[in-house]
Amino acid sequence: MKIRKATGTAAVSVAALLMFGACGTGGDDGATPPGGNDADGSETSADGGGDSGAAAIDTEISSWDPCEVLGDSYNELVESLNSVSAGDLLSKPTGGGILPDHAMCSNTVVWAEDPEYASSNADGLVTLSLVPKPSEEEAATRYAELVTSSQELYGDTVAEIPIDGWDEGTLFLGDYGVGDAFTAIVRDGSYLIVVLLETGSQLVAGGDGTQADFTVDEARDHLLDVTLPGVQSAVAERLEEAGVSSGE
Repeated sequence: MKIRKATGTAAVSVAALLMFGACGTGGDDGATPPGGNDADGSETSADGGGDSGAAAIDTEISSWDPCEVLGDSYNELVESLNSVSAGDLLSKPTGGGILPDHAMCSNTVVWAEDPEYASSNADGLVTLSLVPKPSEEEAATRYAELVTSSQELYGDTVAEIPIDGWDEGTLFLGDYGVGDAFTAIVRDGSYLIVVLLETGSQLVAGGDGTQADFTVDEARDHLLDVTLPGVQSAVAERLEEAGVSSGE
């Protein structure tokens, strides 16, 4: 798949905006970014004070084109779940749009085509995001915000499952009006990985009509066992190439 830039809300559905934006701004509220300049123009250091490893990771991830790092994991996910088609990947770095703290790679994926009406296709948004923060404490706060907003978005339809093997992790499965949708949120030290997968299908209830060609268990297991570890590995490799250490 080709990669093109996305700005503003182009890469994000209304449902995803509600999920990510319901709690917290996700922005820096005008604060000086790591490695940036203070109000008087003096340069600040990315590793000056506090958690130097986290600050360096924040600065490095914030400089990336997200789909250059996340594109392989994205393509592997949608291809493994038997997608019919997906357009060019949309790449939104941190610092812009409605979700300024998200480095996001996204697109709408068609999981199954209706033979007569495109409006009846099983399709939905799929996003892979990195959310870096300058300290583990701030990352933990953002994690809690995103978990709360996901709980509010899904409401009574949600199944909420802890994800083991991370500093913190939760998987949500429910239907907030777009068919069954998965949201995985995990914290790895000072950054988060957030994966949204809308199926456009009624996999849990076994609905009629056009349905995605995978089961709930297959999608859940792939997200937890393949996609999340794959993103973590891609991030670690890119950080190592840049000479950035987590400080652990």
